[in-house]
Amino acid sequence: MMIHSLMPMVAIVAAACVHPLAAAESLPWEGESIPADIVRAHLQADRVLTELPCDWRATVSGIFRPLVAHCRTAREATLHIAANMTAATGVYYSRERRKAEMNALEALAEKKVSCSGQSILLVCALRSVGIPARAVGVMTWNHVRGNHTWVEAWVDGTWQMIEFNEKDFNTPWVMEGIGMLNPDKLSQRIYAVATSPTGRYFPPIFGAFNRIPAEDVTERYLALARDWYAGSGMPENCQRLMVDVHSRHATPQPVELLDSAGNVVASAMLPTVRDDMRRFATLMLPREGRYLLRTPGDSMELVATPQPVRIIRLQQ
Repeated sequence: MMIHSLMPMVAIVAAACVHPLAAAESLPWEGESIPADIVRAHLQADRVLTELPCDWRATVSGIFRPLVAHCRTAREATLHIAANMTAATGVYYSRERRKAEMNALEALAEKKVSCSGQSILLVCALRSVGIPARAVGVMTWNHVRGNHTWVEAWVDGTWQMIEFNEKDFNTPWVMEGIGMLNPDKLSQRIYAVATSPTGRYFPPIFGAFNRIPAEDVTERYLALARDWYAGSGMPENCQRLMVDVHSRHATPQPVELLDSAGNVVASAMLPTVRDDMRRFATLMLPREGRYLLRTPGDSMELVATPQPVRIIRLQQ
């Protein structure tokens, strides 16, 4: 009988921690205790999002259990699976995919998938070797158009962000994009599939069309992004400003950051009509004090906000 991640959770004794028996020879981490609600919603469940139901376990297990037979921990297995998704399956990201949310068997057959299709297959791969996994996503980025879906694996007693074909947790380009989100906008908050109803849905903007319970994990990801930016060399006491204008000029225009005394503390050149839409002027805004952001045709007062990166589009 298929277990759907959207089905109501059966009452669980609070102290219970269980793990399902492996269908094949047990892997080292399959004897570890995992909270029962996570087992039911993110290990035993057959569906990940709203993909068509299918009996994927035998096929997917046949690919991935041999792949991690040499691994000694869930962490090692998660990273090995993620890094070898295309090598093991031939599946890759493509805008030519037939539909966004393919189930695991569709993805294995058609090869071309979206980020949602990649995430569904990666979740199934992890579940097939006894590692709970779930989908996480954001409806739209702040710096470019488009949404994104990725995966969390239950490793070392916590959720860890991992992606298709990545070799480590906390994918750099995703961390960079998360750092640019505006958490005040509902469409830019981050949601993970939940174990029980929360009143929120994944993805939240499509709540009228599906009822996948989700938890808001935005603040946890903003903290991860701040740590990532700090590790990349950005000063912890500064916020990165990505500045653009609504109507770009044919020639470069300066943008300056002035302190309360009128001193220029940072400057850069704005992108022109010939530049890629993802290119911005970049400045560092100290997290203490008030400042003025000034261009030849506009200005605005600024104080730093909690996110590590902030996008500002000036009217010109």
